[in-house]
Amino acid sequence: MSTRTRRLFSVADLAQGARIELETGQAHQLRHVLRQRSGDVVHLFNNRNGEWRARLEIERRAVSAMVVEQVRPPGAEPGPTLAFAALKRSRLELVVEKACELGAAALQPLVTERSVVDRLNVERVGSILREAAEQCERLSVPTLHQLAPLGDWLRARPETPPLYAALERCAAPGLDEALRTHGAGDLLVGPEGGFSVKECALLTDRPGVVTISLGPRILRAETAAIAGLGVMAIRMSR
Repeated sequence: MSTRTRRLFSVADLAQGARIELETGQAHQLRHVLRQRSGDVVHLFNNRNGEWRARLEIERRAVSAMVVEQVRPPGAEPGPTLAFAALKRSRLELVVEKACELGAAALQPLVTERSVVDRLNVERVGSILREAAEQCERLSVPTLHQLAPLGDWLRARPETPPLYAALERCAAPGLDEALRTHGAGDLLVGPEGGFSVKECALLTDRPGVVTISLGPRILRAETAAIAGLGVMAIRMSR
């Protein structure tokens, strides 16, 4: 069994001596699932204050943590925005979790002509992002933007950084080659069935959009998002 110290994201300001009351979900998991006791150590973190060691205070009606000392200072965690056609629940949750683990700084769900989802459970997605950040030892939780139509989002988006748009069956360079040529940028993947002809034309005509290929196979939307972010993560780590 893993003995790694439990990490918890906290929106509160973290400083030595601060007493942080934990959220209901966090308190339930610590008390009833993990069977933690008063005096046990956890780590609290956020991107403003870094990561801090804290000792639990488990009372009858609340669970809090007394902040003891900083174990990791705050620092920049740059990463791409992942723009993707909204998916059905299980596939969406997979994309969200893996996007966080692979270093995405923000998520932009989109409505496209072939989308099968036109709404988002923001609370559920936010919870998955926080849990993924806790697990993968990030300090920041990716920003979740509101669901938006593809065309509206493209028109509002600046031309920089480049937007790498993964298109099926197109004569385009691979993502790694495009990154070497154009530098770091954001990633766009389409829905099951791909972008429509009209959307492909919109993308290829839009300044700042670089069309790319993710290989010879037709990937599921969630696979394309994960594969693309993986290439970007490797490139950033060099």
